[in-house]
Amino acid sequence: MLTGVQPWSGKSIDEIYNLVVIKREKLTIPNAIPPPLEKLLQGCFMYDLRSRPSMTDILHLFKRLQNSEEEAFWSFWRGVDSREIRKSSANLGYTEWFLSKDQLQVGDTVRSRKPANSCKHENMDVPEGKVVGLERDTTDSDGFALVKVHGVHDPLRVHVSVLERATKDLASGDWVRLKHVGVGDKRCSPVGIVHSINREGIVAVGFIGLPTLWRGTSSQLQMAEGYSVGQFVKIKANVFTPRFKWIRKGRGVWPTGRISHVLPNGCLEVEFPGVLPSRQEHKSCLADPVEVEIVDFSTCEGVVEKIQHLQDFHWAVSPLLAAMGLLASLKLGGLDHARFYIWI
Repeated sequence: MLTGVQPWSGKSIDEIYNLVVIKREKLTIPNAIPPPLEKLLQGCFMYDLRSRPSMTDILHLFKRLQNSEEEAFWSFWRGVDSREIRKSSANLGYTEWFLSKDQLQVGDTVRSRKPANSCKHENMDVPEGKVVGLERDTTDSDGFALVKVHGVHDPLRVHVSVLERATKDLASGDWVRLKHVGVGDKRCSPVGIVHSINREGIVAVGFIGLPTLWRGTSSQLQMAEGYSVGQFVKIKANVFTPRFKWIRKGRGVWPTGRISHVLPNGCLEVEFPGVLPSRQEHKSCLADPVEVEIVDFSTCEGVVEKIQHLQDFHWAVSPLLAAMGLLASLKLGGLDHARFYIWI
């Protein structure tokens, strides 16, 4: 549309899939187009559909362009640029398009927004409160809200980008589980991520196995354990055939991997830094969150399990520990230590 060259021209379907889905390659946006249009196009190709502009956002932008004179147009977008920089440091990694999808209103129950790549709240300045005032135009997504928090006399003045609306104790980005899964829904994972919830409690959730968002009421859901990038996970002991193919180590053992991406439907992309590259069938695997469990040092029982988990961080840890064990055994004059380190 902009250059006259069809994107990924001459590529096969498999090659396009590998570039777009696996490598997450994005189109090169020409530099000569106006900055607002460039930002819009970049947003349209975000991997997570929640971070893309809606049709309302697109129409609003083009109307602003149409109604703005040239000088006012550039000054307006210079202001947007500076506002985005300020917001990006405060909104914990969310795009402007993500934040614009849910405008706060007086009377909303809100809480501090957790980081985009985390399932835990790092900053709970507002554990729960009610919006009692808004210091902005109702059509402007940038501004401050006055939040009344229980136990605090005066309302807190908080930037809207660090707040999220909670309805029926649910908010966008929460991990949830279906209370009841029908016989015909076995293809669907019972654990997913909330995409939106309106003020009446109607929820849209992304589940593995469904081609579209699941829609229902909050009463059909319950909170579930969340996962985030950087956590280590392994296949549960009672899972013998995972939904997605998972690599195996020696003796048919499922290796522990580290989450590299959390997809919008709750699917986990897992890498295996503790497995030798030459032995990897795939650089990464997918995982259903209901089939895996988190692994960290607090869940490891005994020294042996802790050392084994240490090896999950990088494949070079194992030979390094073996070399240290051999060196220690030779220095101390005992072979039992060496056999122990070689075994682990």
